[in-house]
Amino acid sequence: MEKMYSYKGFEVTVKLESVRAVSSEFTYGPPVGYVAVVSICTVDPRRPVGAPIGLVAEGNQVFGTEDDALTAGFNAAKRVIDERGAP
Repeated sequence: MEKMYSYKGFEVTVKLESVRAVSSEFTYGPPVGYVAVVSICTVDPRRPVGAPIGLVAEGNQVFGTEDDALTAGFNAAKRVIDERGAP
């Protein structure tokens, strides 16, 4: 899943990577959580702001739901943008 947001003249993309459990038979089970990969770009001209950031929840755990991962990714991007200032 991937979701795009606009924030203060920047484009934020949060892409979710599912983490799956592996059984003893080496088959993949259902997703046990998600890692958020956050990319930030300026809008005009479109340029990346740093490298994509991979995020996990507190305690180095995966996010339990897609919504938790998307929200955390967007909130992290907002902090980075606020610290950087306007384009």
